[in-house]
Amino acid sequence: MSKPKFLMLLVVLSIILGSVSMVSAQTATDLSLWVFVDRHGLFMQHQAERWNEVNPDRPINLTYEQIDYTQMHDNLLASLLVGTGAPDLADVEIKKFATFTKGVLHFIPLNDAIDPYRGDIIESRLAPYTANGNNYGIDYHLGSFVMYYNTAILEAAGVDVNSIRTWDDYIAAGQQVTQDTDGDGTPDVYMTTIETTDIFSTYPIMLMMGGGTYNAAGEIILDSPENVEALQFIQDLVYEYGIARPTSGGNHHAPDHYVDLVEGRVASLWMPQWYMTRFPDNMSSELAAVEVVRPMPIFEEGGYTTTMGGGTGTVITDQIDPSKIDLAKEFLAFAKLSYEANVALWTDLGFDPMRLDVYEDPALLIEMSDFSGEVPFTYIQAGLGNVAPEYTGPFYPEMATIFQTTALYDLIENQKSPEEVLAAALAELQAMGADVGG
Repeated sequence: MSKPKFLMLLVVLSIILGSVSMVSAQTATDLSLWVFVDRHGLFMQHQAERWNEVNPDRPINLTYEQIDYTQMHDNLLASLLVGTGAPDLADVEIKKFATFTKGVLHFIPLNDAIDPYRGDIIESRLAPYTANGNNYGIDYHLGSFVMYYNTAILEAAGVDVNSIRTWDDYIAAGQQVTQDTDGDGTPDVYMTTIETTDIFSTYPIMLMMGGGTYNAAGEIILDSPENVEALQFIQDLVYEYGIARPTSGGNHHAPDHYVDLVEGRVASLWMPQWYMTRFPDNMSSELAAVEVVRPMPIFEEGGYTTTMGGGTGTVITDQIDPSKIDLAKEFLAFAKLSYEANVALWTDLGFDPMRLDVYEDPALLIEMSDFSGEVPFTYIQAGLGNVAPEYTGPFYPEMATIFQTTALYDLIENQKSPEEVLAAALAELQAMGADVGG
């Protein structure tokens, strides 16, 4: 072949290869996402970049829009009801998810995309986003409940934090810790406080005792014996054992409560793992330095060891282009359930992963000066032996509102019986149209 012809061939090949490259660059599948937390959107974009590295033949161009919490959920619901305007994917907060299950559910089932990961994840975390036997959402974290102890207070009272394994141990320790140090007849240090305007003190106890709002069959079980026992236990911490009082400001995110913790008036509390960030961010580095994380106390051997609180599940709406569904499902599972993604849940977001196998990863096994120089994930993992599921349903948001506004105040401040409190809540749900059985 002559040199001119050879050069011409190279030019032609260059043009062809360039065209192929341009086509490849243009074949990225566009996916839209709505979030109400900007960090969630950034996390998902990072996962899309990782997807593209692993799957160069099926690239994704993920764009997200961050919208105010209430507005985003309202806009999403409206878009789904009118049949237009919804994104491909959307974050749905756990208390809001049930709202979308009333009537026609406009989310795509994710069962087949989740299936390859089921053996590695704590599957009960899928329960809040499950309806009609289908999984519709995947969370950003496990959100497991743990105990937070102020070791300075406990040690001053002669309590070894590592001796607390059961709730009986906790009560006994609390009776050592709860003291009237100034002689005015009222303890100025309590073992813990109970929320009256939020559900984080009470609801995990209900779940760990086998109760909750719904069961796996979608039936409302609010007045179950397990829930009665749980509410009685909470009330007894205040009035029988004397180791707890109502939370200042009503809940564990109130500024007054933060002050109580900083000034040493509260020795412990139970909250999800994500509350770890509140100590350095909302309180003080001095307090964070003496706090430790430990597993939840257990009620009995073989029972539930913890449960989950809070959360946001990412869903795929039925307004997505049908040709994108399989890719979107596979990407969503990859972004939330793969090993690397679960490591990133901690390194990027500070959340506890849903996969047990990553708890041994060096990225999680780090000492934290904020928590007494310990490795918190050692203790978080120790509490994951039997995680109580949380089932949601159409009237789950209304239940939470009832508990936050009247039920818990009646239980703690007005000392109404658990039976009376739960019966009143059930009557309110029934008046709203809930099928309460019986």
